[in-house]
Amino acid sequence: MADIPYKCPPAPYEVSLLINDILIKNRTRNAIDLDIYVPTPISLPAAGAKISEDVVYLLSDTHINFHPLHKLKKVLDKKTIEFETGNRVNYDLLIAIPPHQVPQVIRDSNLLEGDRHWINVDRFTLRTKHKNVFAIGDVTEIRLDQTITIPKAGIFAEGEAKIVSQQIINEIKSGNSDKECTKFDGKGFCFMEIGNQKAGYIDVDLYNESGPTTRLDPPSDEFYRKKLDFERSRLNKWLTQ
Repeated sequence: MADIPYKCPPAPYEVSLLINDILIKNRTRNAIDLDIYVPTPISLPAAGAKISEDVVYLLSDTHINFHPLHKLKKVLDKKTIEFETGNRVNYDLLIAIPPHQVPQVIRDSNLLEGDRHWINVDRFTLRTKHKNVFAIGDVTEIRLDQTITIPKAGIFAEGEAKIVSQQIINEIKSGNSDKECTKFDGKGFCFMEIGNQKAGYIDVDLYNESGPTTRLDPPSDEFYRKKLDFERSRLNKWLTQ
């Protein structure tokens, strides 16, 4: 990835593992080098050192080269990229992930405070400083400390949306948006597919009182099936009704 933040932290690693699987199946893997360059010192800063090591192990086990602390500076031409370290790398196919930004409509609004690049919200209610205005998902920045924020992943946006919806419903029904309203708990999960019909499972609790916790369950056939079930349920729930 070119820089942070970007959407869905495990996604670049999942993509590289799926590309590896495709190359194995078409019998060209041995003729191709796969490298992944990231600007961060570890693979998943929000998940911590242990999970990051597990992800790098999955990559190295499939002969995918992991390069931390490589922030993209520019694409020089159709075959060379340059990093801020000065290193230059040649490539045949480049897959680059640009850093995420808020839409122009948000930048043109008064929802951004001062020189902030994201909408500031209450971490439990998702309320902004404006009356009856909430913000969820990728346009927000909820900081856990000076370096870690809630990842810009759909599962967190979904959880935030449920909390905001309940507050709006309470306001309409009783005039009290805080009535019996569960606060956003900072919990989420995702599946990381690695190819060969296997997937790992990542579970996080970012508001844990003792500090953010993350668990990565090893890839298995069972988690791959659960990933497919999860995808079907979200398609049916959000897009086909």
